[in-house]
Amino acid sequence: MKLQIIAISLLALTLSACSEQETTTQDSVQQTQETLPVGDTSRTSLDWNGTYSGVTPCASCSGIDTTLTLKLDNTYVLETRYLGDENEAKKVFTEAGSFEWNSEGNKISLLGDASRKDDPKQYQVGENQLFMLDMQGSRITGSLAELYRLAKQDSHLEQQQD
Repeated sequence: MKLQIIAISLLALTLSACSEQETTTQDSVQQTQETLPVGDTSRTSLDWNGTYSGVTPCASCSGIDTTLTLKLDNTYVLETRYLGDENEAKKVFTEAGSFEWNSEGNKISLLGDASRKDDPKQYQVGENQLFMLDMQGSRITGSLAELYRLAKQDSHLEQQQD
């Protein structure tokens, strides 16, 4: 009789231990799924790190020479130079900081300094290119839309310049 009670107790203990592990495993899988987007995204499928550049439109100058370097540790360096005025063209404005991906894994927000926290610059990440986004996070449309694109620079050229 004592043997049956011990066997039933061990069986109950084993079953309860197994069910707790299953819950823990499900929780960790759920946390992982929340962290990374599901399926192929710009973040998971593209070689997005590197240097992008282009000349974007400017209301008070002939253009803004823009270079943005994205690093694998989710940091960036943004360099801008206003074109047209000789004095301004010599000045390079540099900003560095971290960026974050949206939940779909296709857009980044440059967090920069604290003043930009509520209004970050945003880019859609494409194959070898970045598209500047408007204040609402949408692609810019219209006749100047193509000018709001930064093209990825060849990594061989980057290595030669360093």
